[in-house]
Amino acid sequence: MSKIDSATKDYISDGDIFADVVNYYLYGGEQVIDPASLKPLDTSLLLHIFREIDGASEGSPSGEKSKEISEAIQRYRDVIRQTSVMVDNHCAYVIVGLEAQTLTHYAMPVRSIVYDGLQYAIQVEKLREKHKQDGDKASHAEFLSGMHKEDRLVPVITICLHFGTEPWNGALSLMDLLDVSDERLLPYVQDYRTLLIEPARMNDEDFDKFSTSLGQVLRFMKEGRDKRKLAELMDGDDTFKSLDRKAARVIRYCANVNIQIREDEEVVNVCKGWYDAIEDAANAARLEEREAAQEREEKQRKAAREREIHSVMDTYRECNIPEVEIRQRIIRKYSLNENDIDRYLLAANA
Repeated sequence: MSKIDSATKDYISDGDIFADVVNYYLYGGEQVIDPASLKPLDTSLLLHIFREIDGASEGSPSGEKSKEISEAIQRYRDVIRQTSVMVDNHCAYVIVGLEAQTLTHYAMPVRSIVYDGLQYAIQVEKLREKHKQDGDKASHAEFLSGMHKEDRLVPVITICLHFGTEPWNGALSLMDLLDVSDERLLPYVQDYRTLLIEPARMNDEDFDKFSTSLGQVLRFMKEGRDKRKLAELMDGDDTFKSLDRKAARVIRYCANVNIQIREDEEVVNVCKGWYDAIEDAANAARLEEREAAQEREEKQRKAAREREIHSVMDTYRECNIPEVEIRQRIIRKYSLNENDIDRYLLAANA
């Protein structure tokens, strides 16, 4: 797992951050989901699809027992939790998955379909297993589906968090991905939306709806491309002076800011780290410029020396001095070795 993936998944796995995301997207910042109500679910979506084959129905000898075969489908989610919401004194359950992205995922609507579809299919299979273990009687239709008529599924919602500093430029629905030349088909094609939290399209009021450090992290991502705006943000928001370690790691790796974070440091001064990183970058740029200037000067000195040597050699030749003596004079005058003088002589004769 890359440092970026590790930082973002560790961050959104925190119960307070997870609840903050859900409360922001589903309830406009209202504190509806309590972090204590979050129940972790397996991020590995492993679905075994069982099918019973009746030997008699397949043309096998009469009386042959039915056999069961299975097929496995597996996918991995970033973070997924089950939680409950009180509605009219009744407890309503919901499953929410969070997917962290630093780059645009151009097939995100399809990815969400697969994740949510597998989550629903797993619920159906669990109902099938429960009915089987409990010895519940089932009609032929209920046996085939795995569900009884009165069974209900828990809603599944997938929210995508974009931690990139560049705007999301991919499709936000399945319809946006389809190439349909016959528009008469469109009323019959099911759509699927990507539920996206994207800093680039958020305003100041949106960031204020978060109750955790996530608001500061997303605000940093929004201004990350503009150093002037980022400087204004660092100077105007004191919360960046004491950001939690997980949030600072997300900023460090996703915004590519070289903030130093000590192993024993739980609270990080991102303002100082950002200004230090800017100063380090400026020092590196100045050093690079000095080195480039020195390299240019050295090339100019070498070129001037070569021109001088060639000029002296031409003067010696005009005076009809033998080549052997010219060679020795140039070696003594300019402290050259045999390889150097051969190079100059070859260049002069070319």
